[in-house]
Amino acid sequence: MIVKEFGKDFHSPYGALTLNTSEVCKGNDAGKEWTKQTRTHKDGWTITGVIQKDYCYWVNEFEAVHPEYGKVWGNFEDKVYADSEEGFQDFYEKHPPEAWDYMDI
Repeated sequence: MIVKEFGKDFHSPYGALTLNTSEVCKGNDAGKEWTKQTRTHKDGWTITGVIQKDYCYWVNEFEAVHPEYGKVWGNFEDKVYADSEEGFQDFYEKHPPEAWDYMDI
């Protein structure tokens, strides 16, 4: 298992670093705040997370599973864990978090 840390392995110049709701749901489901959603992507990653809302929507805590790369889970504003470096890199490349400013809320 590997551990990646906010401020060391990835950062946001604005303070927030979260997944877009489209990573865990499609279309109108993004409006279902505080619900756990799961979406399987064509690249093999199945991503689960709880949609947060305060004017806009985002996902902090997530778990992603891939049949080849295993699991990646955590929170990009704290720590993210992965079964392997290769799995983390593939997930981060295909499903990168978004940097934004909480003050924009």
